[in-house]
Parts: sequence; C-alpha cells; structure tokens
Amino acid sequence: MSFWKEDVLQINGFNHDFVGWGPEDAEFVYRLLHAGKRHLRLKFAAVGYHLYHAPHSREALRRNDAILEHTMINKLSRCPNGIDSFL
Repeated sequence: MSFWKEDVLQINGFNHDFVGWGPEDAEFVYRLLHAGKRHLRLKFAAVGYHLYHAPHSREALRRNDAILEHTMINKLSRCPNGIDSFL
C-alpha cells in the first residue's frame, strides 16, 4: 500500500481505536476512498516491503470489525483517534 503524506494527514492516519489484530488497513483505505482519493496500482512499478511484526491477539476482532463497518456505513473520511492525537 502506498499513499501521499498529505492524503494521510487529511484522513488523520491510521485509526488507533483498533486493538490487536483486525482490519485497520482496510478501514484506512475506506477513509481514503471516502475522501475522494483514487486507488493507484503500483505492481511492477515500485519496490514493496513488509515490516515484520509479531502476530497480535484476535481477542478484539469483533470490536475491530465493528469499527470497520461503522466507517463503511457512515462513509467516514476521517477518524477522531489518529495522527492528531499525537501532536
């Protein structure tokens, strides 16, 4: 996944309401799409990396799925608990 910095700031980055394992990447992308950002395909046009991280608990999966569903149903383009909460 790749994106422009100003687009990430516009949607307030990743939603820090997610706990453990869950669809935080999908929720991030939905907010970008709801903000009118286009999906660009970079396959064979850029180098991709995956950062290793230990597996997270799936204990809060239902709660995390509810966050994604709320974003999708309400067509949210910004989350309240994102980058701004660290500034």
